[in-house]
Amino acid sequence: MSLVAGAGLLSLPFFFSRQRSGGTGVAGQITLSFVYSTEKESWISAAVAAFNQRGLTLGGKRISLPQAEERGSLDARDRILNGQLRPIIWSPASTLELNQLNDAWKAAHGGKEIVASSADLSPRSLVFSPLVFAVWEERARLLLQHYRVIDWEAIHSAVLLKNGWQDLGGPGDWGQIKLAQTRPDQSNSGLLSITLLAYAYFHQQRGLTSDQVRDKGFLHYLNDIEGAVTQFGRSSGTYLEREVILKGPSSYDLAFTYENLVLTYQAEAHQRQGMALLPFYPSLNLLSDHPFAILDAEWVTSEQQEAARLFRDFLLGEEQQREALKSGFRPTNAAVTIYDRLAGNPFPSLASSLKIPAQLGPEAQPPAGPVTDALLQAWLSAYGNSATATS
Repeated sequence: MSLVAGAGLLSLPFFFSRQRSGGTGVAGQITLSFVYSTEKESWISAAVAAFNQRGLTLGGKRISLPQAEERGSLDARDRILNGQLRPIIWSPASTLELNQLNDAWKAAHGGKEIVASSADLSPRSLVFSPLVFAVWEERARLLLQHYRVIDWEAIHSAVLLKNGWQDLGGPGDWGQIKLAQTRPDQSNSGLLSITLLAYAYFHQQRGLTSDQVRDKGFLHYLNDIEGAVTQFGRSSGTYLEREVILKGPSSYDLAFTYENLVLTYQAEAHQRQGMALLPFYPSLNLLSDHPFAILDAEWVTSEQQEAARLFRDFLLGEEQQREALKSGFRPTNAAVTIYDRLAGNPFPSLASSLKIPAQLGPEAQPPAGPVTDALLQAWLSAYGNSATATS
């Protein structure tokens, strides 16, 4: 399996060495190390502080998260694999990265899985955020007039137009249709994008294979879409804010990104460009399901695993699920809905104007780790040296 190498080391000692004295770290405490994807930072940083303040105990010992580390999902995956990062808990943006880690770990460790899989400790999704096509309002109007829906087929057709926007009735100075996407080797939203693109090309919902992503017809289709990206990004949130929204439709007409980012950056989009950045939902989606994975490795004790489960349950409780709404995430707790009335929840105020569906359409099956890796290799072979923004 070919993976992107991370660089640099973390300085926190509990990331590197097995806890002693039953994994407590400090006498009378059970210390947990937690690594999570960057787009959850606003929610998770506050949730960790609230959990620490709550002072929950296990077996008379206080559970403590002295520091939670935000890190890109693909970067964290690689650092766990090469031993630079040894957390008790990992929450990447999606199951795609979790599958990759587990498959690669098994290959390198005689078939042993790194993710705890017993009933009580198996991965659970914390929140959901679907991938969307974020389109500037005036551009969306023309696309809808011509194609009726905005989906992969329409986007593929549009980027091939000889005269670009002019062929859709737009001004000639709008130029060609310009796309925005993060690098799939560095960012989960980019990885979700090319995965959905593959499913769309083969008209499948599940069972994507490595042979399919090497198919010449698909690679040509992939090239049509990826070749229309102005500059690839590195991190979904900063890329949307500092590239797509700051530079506007003169540089980017349409972005593949997360729903939660479109919601939380809506005010900034209006302020910068004087128009809405509208979300459109692929007919087949692949959610960022933000799994909470408790690891099962030599540096993790059973006591830490049980304490991690209590922290997971805290994040899945109604209080923290409502807090997640403020960051534009969809809750996994059925007792909380996107329309719950609380200060800071963007869904009720934006649902009508942005056409945010309460229920999402069908979901694609996350491919197995080797298939995702083959897809990444196909992308890297063609676009590994492409122009990339600093964000």
